Amino acid sequence: MRDNLVVAKPIYEIVRKLQDGGFAAYIVGGAIRDLMLGREPKDYDISTSATPEEIRTVFGRRQARIIGKRFRLVHVRCGHEIVEISTFRRNPDDTGQIAGKHKQQAVPENMIFRDNDFGTAEEDAWRRDFTVNALFYDPVHDDLIDYTGCGIDDMHAGVVRVVGEAELRFEEDPVRILRALKLVGQYGFTFEAKTELAVRAHGDLILHAAASRLSLEMEKILKNAYCDGIFNAFHDYGFLQYCLPYLEANWNSPARTYAMQLLAERNSHVLEGRYRNSISLAMAVIALPFVEAEIGLGQHGKLWKKNHRSGADIRRIVSDVFQPHNMIKRLAMSAQNILSSQPDFFNPEKKRSTLLHSSGYGHAREVLMLQNAVLWHDDKLTSTWPRPMPSKRRHSHSNHKRPKKRKVQHKNEK
Repeated sequence: MRDNLVVAKPIYEIVRKLQDGGFAAYIVGGAIRDLMLGREPKDYDISTSATPEEIRTVFGRRQARIIGKRFRLVHVRCGHEIVEISTFRRNPDDTGQIAGKHKQQAVPENMIFRDNDFGTAEEDAWRRDFTVNALFYDPVHDDLIDYTGCGIDDMHAGVVRVVGEAELRFEEDPVRILRALKLVGQYGFTFEAKTELAVRAHGDLILHAAASRLSLEMEKILKNAYCDGIFNAFHDYGFLQYCLPYLEANWNSPARTYAMQLLAERNSHVLEGRYRNSISLAMAVIALPFVEAEIGLGQHGKLWKKNHRSGADIRRIVSDVFQPHNMIKRLAMSAQNILSSQPDFFNPEKKRSTLLHSSGYGHAREVLMLQNAVLWHDDKLTSTWPRPMPSKRRHSHSNHKRPKKRKVQHKNEK
């Protein structure tokens, strides 16, 4: 566990600017968890005592934009990046008993539909999902605050513990079950006993979550470089049947085994910086073995012969694999194009120059090389199909870091 939290300089400046405006402001959530584990955060979330309108006043209308209805947030532009800033919340008074009257189907009694009741930093900590996500870090004054009194210890022990009563918190927002399993799959954490019982007993609550939220969560998982571990955790705890029923139904098949091997290889390449973190590429990797199983030549790695039906077959299979999620159309089309191009790499009638200069060559080649690394081990493929010319990459927050020494502060020390 890392002792010093090294925060990106632009994030430090956002917190400082809010504090200079007279507001309390902290880095919250997964960024703190990643920093303590020595991982580079993929993004930062900031929480503050300022209302969305006050946040917008601090940063100006051109730089800050208020979004959301169920949960109002402010997106602040920071160079090429967007930083999400929330106002401290408390547990809302309105739950499913009120909002559920307008629903066509029965919903859990305590399900939350509106979450815009502003509160204090401590109230915000106690309404968060897990203790390891309820830590607040002030990089300006170098304070790590643990209002629940369990977060730091649970981080060191690698424990997922619900803040409050597990069954109630999952009923309030079933997506918390998905996020609990992500912590297990991504970080190798283990469940506290009551949290584990609630996860196993109430996975079906996820069926009440909005389809748009679940599709967004699936996109985040596919972009995650630990998604193979996340899917394994979903299966182990009986959750995959609700999240990706096609994958669960085929869990014991050779196609699923090969899909996870390809996905694990893709993830290792992303972590090493060799591959782009692409959702459509991950979709193609997962779907490819199932395409082979249905329209292929009878063995993994043999691909399939293209004909007038193969495009429609690939489109249908990709849709089946990712049901019930309504994936963004451009992502699904990109995944289908990646898959459709795989036989072209071995088609002597296909002009090599045409494929090399096609717009989707980069992603298609990456999937080709993943198959080669997992199955074929053909050294000639790398020279036959070279990397495309690199494009300019955006600068990330990680280019600017401000070293800080952390002080631990529990609630009873304030």
